[in-house]
Amino acid sequence: ALQKAVNSMLAEMYPYCDAGSTAKVKVLFGDVTEGFKSADIVYTLTSADYDAMGEEKGQPGKYDNFDSKMDVDTYLKAFCTGKYADLAVGKTVSITYKYYTGSVANLTKTYRKTSEGWEEVALEAFVADQSYTLSKEDYDSMGEEKGQPGKFDNFDANMDVDFYLSIFLKQKFPYTKAGATCEVTYKYYNKTTTNKTVLYKYDGNTWSAYDPYADTVTVSTKIAEMSYNGTDWTLARLLGGTKEITMVEADYKALIEWVTANKPAFLSTQSPSQEEYYFGASSKYNNINNRYDTWKNHYNVDGYLTGKSDSDIQTIMDERIAEGIVNILLPSWVDTPDSGISYVIVYTVYGGRGNGSYAMSFMYNEETKKFDKVAGPVVR
Repeated sequence: ALQKAVNSMLAEMYPYCDAGSTAKVKVLFGDVTEGFKSADIVYTLTSADYDAMGEEKGQPGKYDNFDSKMDVDTYLKAFCTGKYADLAVGKTVSITYKYYTGSVANLTKTYRKTSEGWEEVALEAFVADQSYTLSKEDYDSMGEEKGQPGKFDNFDANMDVDFYLSIFLKQKFPYTKAGATCEVTYKYYNKTTTNKTVLYKYDGNTWSAYDPYADTVTVSTKIAEMSYNGTDWTLARLLGGTKEITMVEADYKALIEWVTANKPAFLSTQSPSQEEYYFGASSKYNNINNRYDTWKNHYNVDGYLTGKSDSDIQTIMDERIAEGIVNILLPSWVDTPDSGISYVIVYTVYGGRGNGSYAMSFMYNEETKKFDKVAGPVVR
């Protein structure tokens, strides 16, 4: 499909090429990463399940967990035999259980029913790094007025659950590392109150709802090298790959340091060592401030924003951060640039086009010896 599309485009653009001609074409390429494959049944052992396996010393029910002295497979196969006796042959069950090795961790094993019994299969189920159930105090901390969770200690259809939980988790777990996941259980009211569970993942700055079983598509820029035989353009090879870099506090600081040395008029009047408005970098909040009113009303140096629309200002903002990434950050990150790799830079925006994580894609130009922006910004 790629060769057919590029061949058609090149034939239209260059109808008089000689045989032996070559071309390099930048193409957006989607790489699909498959999510976890779910078993037919996903189950987490309860205290009653452990107790049913025996409560004496050396048995799971003693402390409601397994340990290295117990034959986990034997216990779990027997559990499946009893609990899922009516399950059809070929069906699978993933069981999450507690395992003690100095501390208790959640582990998972998956079994398939056969005509001979139960066999373990390599079907990995997703297990969150930690689980948390909201308490009365947690709801109250989110506000106790009408329309807020603390009013009745639950959520309802009129509340933005993601808004509240993303902020709550960042405050509750301030030292979480990027990539961590948390399973949150909360009360939800819709005529009756039920418990709901949702999974969140931390990207280093924000907690967001996460589905580990969904396939994800990563779009990167690759170079299609084409050769012409006198009739058709043929794909010789596809260069590329993606290196993703997420901006951290030191990177926002680097932008501020550059502005301090080169554009001091754009430094924040309130926090000049932590914020500037040439790129919009803030090391205080680790983001790029794109608030139009702040730029226009307080940092319109020499009137360069006067008369410009918000859309015009957003274009300037995007050009500025791309400039900072190209000239300041990428050279500090990449010692040996690869012209066949798409460098995807992820940064956090406040205001402007909208709060959240955005990405720009860059490639190294061998001729100019500089990085060029090829795509973005796009929301992550």
